[in-house]
Amino acid sequence: MWIPRFVCPECRTSFAADPGGGDGWRMCSICGRRYECRDGIWRFLTETRAAANEPFAHQYRIVRERDGYRVGAPDYYRRLPHVDAEDPHAVEWGIRRETYQHLLHCGLLSAAAPLRVLDLGAGNGWLSHRLAEAGHDVTAVDTIVDAADGLGAIRHYPVRFPAVEASFDALPFAPAQFALVVFNGSLHYAPDVRTTLTSVWRMLTPGGTLAVMDSPMFHDDRSGRAMLAGMVRRFEADYEIEDVVRPGAGYLTFASLDGIARSLGARARFIPSGGSIGWRVRRQIGRIRLRRAPAAFGLWIAR
Repeated sequence: MWIPRFVCPECRTSFAADPGGGDGWRMCSICGRRYECRDGIWRFLTETRAAANEPFAHQYRIVRERDGYRVGAPDYYRRLPHVDAEDPHAVEWGIRRETYQHLLHCGLLSAAAPLRVLDLGAGNGWLSHRLAEAGHDVTAVDTIVDAADGLGAIRHYPVRFPAVEASFDALPFAPAQFALVVFNGSLHYAPDVRTTLTSVWRMLTPGGTLAVMDSPMFHDDRSGRAMLAGMVRRFEADYEIEDVVRPGAGYLTFASLDGIARSLGARARFIPSGGSIGWRVRRQIGRIRLRRAPAAFGLWIAR
């Protein structure tokens, strides 16, 4: 199993990791912060950052539990992004599956040698599993580590890959080591999208590719803000959540992402995922009822 080159996420000092990925404590030689590898997961979320993340993590667990995402059956995880037609989230997984096919078909993963890939916002690790199964060296990153709907679910997969608990604003990776960095339905959670993308861009090898999968995308902020307002009302009414936590912007705009790409000297393009006919019809009905454009989903890539 390939282990990436780590740095201390707080002081950026090179960090000596056990190449076997064994459990135990490691200490930064400069700032003295201690990190551990526990249950096969590198824990780079400091106590302060973990405490700041806990309100969102608690809210996330409530929503995912009530929405039926926390399944727990090993075969369920191993089959993702494929699910049964009667699965309550078959439509959403259909979009994920389509965007995953975009990732496979646009030539990013067709190299003769295995690619080193960073999967940011990996969740239960389904994408890392698929890419590792295909022979690539993948590192999965998330702030959620529970066994049902976070990095702890990697125990279900037959192939091994590094799993790292870390936040987008303090990623523990040395520069220039990944050929592909993928935000897996997650970039809209970043506290500062520009800062995060600029930081991650430095982690790419020359000629590498940055990809954003299935974050809600809009052509204007008005529609994005309207979507978020609807989400807050739904969380309050359906899940009885008070003080809804929003860790990031909650949506992306094409203009802002393309502007960031230009500032990095990259060229960007977007490949939309259309979904089923029924899903597209419901979205157009929603456009009329909600008086806003629906979010676009798909694959945004910059290189």
